[in-house]
Amino acid sequence: MKTLVKAENYFVGIMIILATLLLFANIILRYFFNANTTWAEEFVRYSMIWITFIGMAICFKKGIHFSVDILIKSLPDKGSRLLQIIINIISIIFMLLLIYYGMEITIFNFHSGQITPSLEIGIFWVYLAIPVGAALSLLHLILNTIEITKHGHNE
Repeated sequence: MKTLVKAENYFVGIMIILATLLLFANIILRYFFNANTTWAEEFVRYSMIWITFIGMAICFKKGIHFSVDILIKSLPDKGSRLLQIIINIISIIFMLLLIYYGMEITIFNFHSGQITPSLEIGIFWVYLAIPVGAALSLLHLILNTIEITKHGHNE
């Protein structure tokens, strides 16, 4: 599990660095050399999509998604645990839906053969971020729920 968490963190970190460097290089090319790379903008756009969905999983792992902390902390211990479990169950259901519909749209785009304009890669690679990010989030949510059930809190 630690390897998976490290891989998620490294992936997001590398993608952010690549996107930043490509944007910077593209700005320099555009304003100082009157040149432009269309593929860089497309790469940054698609990498932001992947960063968002993998970042969602990282946030579930760390328990830093937006929540109503004041309500959770104002409840007694059992009530707080129950509310956290209910929130996780609702999130698990949502992730299952995201995986299902994300796979449907990914498979549809795979069979359509559509490619991106500049990078000329299959558009399904972009849509694959949805089920992958949702599956990673689902895994973290399930482990988080088990941890709360056993020990009353997330590690």
